[in-house]
Amino acid sequence: MTKSPVSERNTAAAVVREVQPFAFLEPARLPLRASTPDTDGQRWLADKVSPAIPQLVRSLVDHTIERQNRRAIERGNPQPIQVSVLNRRRRAARTWLLAILDGKTDAATRHAVATQWLPVLCGTGPDLARVAHPGRVLIEFLRGAITACIFDEATPNLLPHARALHTLESTLAVHLAALLQGARIAN
Repeated sequence: MTKSPVSERNTAAAVVREVQPFAFLEPARLPLRASTPDTDGQRWLADKVSPAIPQLVRSLVDHTIERQNRRAIERGNPQPIQVSVLNRRRRAARTWLLAILDGKTDAATRHAVATQWLPVLCGTGPDLARVAHPGRVLIEFLRGAITACIFDEATPNLLPHARALHTLESTLAVHLAALLQGARIAN
């Protein structure tokens, strides 16, 4: 019987990984300073995500319904979701996704995100103080789904992917800041 040149004891304790927390998206600082948008990153983001918009809309609406049903079951009052509510959520999700792909961070878009699209998607109604937590969860859910669309294939050059991801995260950070600001004002 022969011995290997590397002992088994050394390979078992080779690498110790440090546990790192998940990096949640930080809200942008408002008011925004004037900056030029990254048109290449925005174009790459739109090219990669546009074919998946129907699936993203469906997954956003399903995610919000699942969260709403879980809350209703916990309270002991489960009720089916009405078709009109589903249609409003689909429209809000599609409009929000198109604004993200266009990189819209103007005042009108921030107002629509904070007072219309995310409250409709989260099912919190007109009470903006209640939309902060579910809205943050929804933004993180969408961030992960779009990131999966961006990095869908192996490629030797990841620079366009990184630019698209930066564009996505910059836009979502502004939308998150608008959401949190609207919730703070409502309190």
